[in-house]
Amino acid sequence: MKFIGLIFAFLGLYCLAIGISMGIEGIKAKSWPTAKGRIIKSRVEELRTSSKIRIARLCLNLDYLYLVGNQVFEGHRLNSGWRCFASENYIKNILKKYPVGKNVLVHYNPQKPQISLLEPGLNWSVFLMIGLGLITISITYPIVKTIFRKKCR
Repeated sequence: MKFIGLIFAFLGLYCLAIGISMGIEGIKAKSWPTAKGRIIKSRVEELRTSSKIRIARLCLNLDYLYLVGNQVFEGHRLNSGWRCFASENYIKNILKKYPVGKNVLVHYNPQKPQISLLEPGLNWSVFLMIGLGLITISITYPIVKTIFRKKCR
């Protein structure tokens, strides 16, 4: 019981940390400089393991080129969140919004111009990760608290 409680506590902290870092990047990206870019690949795929077991339903495979100074970069990220989605309609709308050949405005990190995204700000996956982290921590808190009380006695 102790071991499971600690594993879930660390899992909750991990989810919380990932969600917060995704959110911070998304917020910071709003103030990043922008460059003109062009979509070179826009399609959906299923992620599968080497034994062909599907691990994610629909994943966005989006590539774009953009120019910063005299250097061309290739980006792959829509936003600071996940690239896999459960909703077929949601991903179809993204594919319609970003077809191959479309000119786009790319937000890039001024310190590391190879880091970029098309849609800055917060998205649903940030809130999902933070929510999962908080729920997991709140459920395991009484267990971990009991474990440490018993050790202190």
